Amino acid sequence: MTQPTIEQLQALEAEIEHTLYMLIELELEEAYSEMSSRFAQLLAEVQAAHLIDYKLDVLVNPASFDTETRILLESLIAAKTRPQKRHRLLTHRMILKVWLRKNQRFMNEFLPQMF
Repeated sequence: MTQPTIEQLQALEAEIEHTLYMLIELELEEAYSEMSSRFAQLLAEVQAAHLIDYKLDVLVNPASFDTETRILLESLIAAKTRPQKRHRLLTHRMILKVWLRKNQRFMNEFLPQMF
């Protein structure tokens, strides 16, 4: 398994940040199907960078990454440890909710504008 380069990690950080803003806009538009699709694409990119595996288990220490990547990885860990109803699969929407709650930019800038 090859480790991603600094440039690849910086590009991934930018992609995560861009996707975050896109997902917030889609949430406001209630375009949930598109949100899931975009988020699945992002998770595939994070998996391609060998930060997570196919089961969405985090393979690296989140603290060693830039802000948005760290928040996303911490959100994956938090979403996987949450109590779930029996045999219910972890969904992109559940991870996304945790990610948005952990992201201070969303909490401080976008959430107040929703009301």
